[in-house]
Amino acid sequence: MNKMLQRHPCRALPLSCLMATTLAMNAALAALPAEVSAALSMAGVPESAVSVWVAPADGTAPPRLTQGAQTPRQMASVMKLFTTGVALQKLGPAYTWRTDIALDGALRPDGMLQGNLLMRGDGDPTLVTERLMLLMSRLRQAGLRTIRGNWLLDRTAFQLDPHDPAAFDGEPLKPHNAGPDALLISHGAVLLRLRPDAAHPGLAQVSMEPVLADVTLAARVRLDPTAACGDWRAHLQLDAQPQAGSGTPARWRISLNGSYPSACEEKEWPLLWPEANPNRHTERAIQASWAQAGGRLQGEVQPGTWPDGLRPWLSWVSPPLFQAVQDINKFSNNVMAQQLFLTLGRTAPQPDKPVPGPTSLASARQVVASWVDQATATTSQSAHPCSAATLWLDNGSGLSRTSFASAECVGTWLQRLWNSPVMPELVASLPITGVDGTARRFTETTGLGHIKTGSLDGVVAVAGIIQTVSGRRDVVVAVVNDPKADLARPALRTLLKWAADNP
Repeated sequence: MNKMLQRHPCRALPLSCLMATTLAMNAALAALPAEVSAALSMAGVPESAVSVWVAPADGTAPPRLTQGAQTPRQMASVMKLFTTGVALQKLGPAYTWRTDIALDGALRPDGMLQGNLLMRGDGDPTLVTERLMLLMSRLRQAGLRTIRGNWLLDRTAFQLDPHDPAAFDGEPLKPHNAGPDALLISHGAVLLRLRPDAAHPGLAQVSMEPVLADVTLAARVRLDPTAACGDWRAHLQLDAQPQAGSGTPARWRISLNGSYPSACEEKEWPLLWPEANPNRHTERAIQASWAQAGGRLQGEVQPGTWPDGLRPWLSWVSPPLFQAVQDINKFSNNVMAQQLFLTLGRTAPQPDKPVPGPTSLASARQVVASWVDQATATTSQSAHPCSAATLWLDNGSGLSRTSFASAECVGTWLQRLWNSPVMPELVASLPITGVDGTARRFTETTGLGHIKTGSLDGVVAVAGIIQTVSGRRDVVVAVVNDPKADLARPALRTLLKWAADNP
């Protein structure tokens, strides 16, 4: 037998080789790699709680590993891949949000507006403190100095039920529990920043961002030069309360006391604004930033409605969509994902109505689910891998106990995105294993994967693209739904390494 046939026995016995190859493929598809099974066993997680789907990203070959891939499971933040993927395709990477400003009255040459100022929200998820201050600067540059009326906020782009930040996990001060808002400022949160105070040795300097109207920060935090920078928040006492008898809207006081390790240098503590009416955060931020910009407001910042036919005086345009998608996926920002999800549910502008119609969670669910189902239909594995039985989108972020998807649905969707014109923007938005975002700790495959992670109590998941040793890109999806899911993280990292090392 010549050397070529020795290296390639299939050329000598094609029928028997095909049978052996088919049996080997079936065996591989039916069982998890031994090292992954061992890691799950060590974690005390049964394989029945795990779904896995691994296949070439270009879809030119069938999956090489499946395990419970058609079982619907909670996916946590992996659900953001549906929201961001549909947005990039439907809206386009260059899409922008517009926050409109109108003057309901005459603007005098001295900069005084004889009437109300109106502000109409578009659901912009990127309107953070720095951009709000730039907006105020633009208003000043356009000649506005004093508003004799009120600053009216139109939020009707989003039609939503009242949001309870404590409903999901009983943690109402956690920023991930923020609710969407057509006029969302700085994600509805405040950021406390601590650092050693150069002007007052022995104390920590504490600042708050954004500055909010009628909110005072009282901090007395001493530096601890001996403590290590571990759980530095454990030695701090935080209190945020309205002040009795201070009128409407109530004045608030945020107090921070305790000690802070010098070794921590500068740290940030984000907090969801605790006021019962979440709209107050935006109202207070606008009032304070306008004052900081040197503007005067004789009335109040309060809800209002944009009159029909009123033309914008000025429009504030957001950064392009692909930048928002990067923030959503790299850092798993829930409220930004919900803002984008709701944007997808808005009705298209009409010639007689140039502003898109209002949206709701129901309309967003319908739009996104229909888009994904049509994009993934008629695959070689399932006719509709993302049917209503295997995909349910609650709020577009994955911060939900009712959202679910199958591993096959997520994987097939990623294949479609890989073969779409927006593939570069989507892949660039995903955390790089061992490098950044939520995949920074995946050092076993440093630089080889672009992976979206998901995590809730009882849920861990990964989904994305991995480069194999042969240079091929594969889609990898893996999820665990089990009370001990958190202990299964090493198993998921082991699976990613197996996918990279065994093309």
